[in-house]
Amino acid sequence: MMMQITEIESLMRQMRQHGLNRLELEDDGFRLLLERAEPTVSRPAGSMERLDERTDGSENSLPDEEEQLPGILVTSPVVGIYYAAADPDSEPFIKVGTTVEKGMTLCIIEAMKLMNEVIGQYQGTVLEILVDNGQRVEYGQPLLRIGDAS
Repeated sequence: MMMQITEIESLMRQMRQHGLNRLELEDDGFRLLLERAEPTVSRPAGSMERLDERTDGSENSLPDEEEQLPGILVTSPVVGIYYAAADPDSEPFIKVGTTVEKGMTLCIIEAMKLMNEVIGQYQGTVLEILVDNGQRVEYGQPLLRIGDAS
């Protein structure tokens, strides 16, 4: 059983539509494994509890500047290369000011020659894009900030 690239792409679209993160097919010596990486998302700073007093006697540490800004940080699910568009000739998936919906592709992280779509988990407006196209990113590195949909 051999598959054409269009058939594999169709399976990938169906995985995304149905919320599947993993698909494995095996038939007569042919094996195909597809996995989607889910983005890691930090909660907005305003919803986090902050302790003003520490019981261990150590000094209070202020959160990083990025944690104090409004919105939700979308972080990289893997180490890889950040791409804003599906290919160099395409428009970026998002720009500052873009209204995003849950389930929308925000960007792609290439890791080990696999293209991992970062899918939006929240509805809102893109406030800031924190990395450049083609930039190497680390696991958990903030990629962009999404604000409330107003």
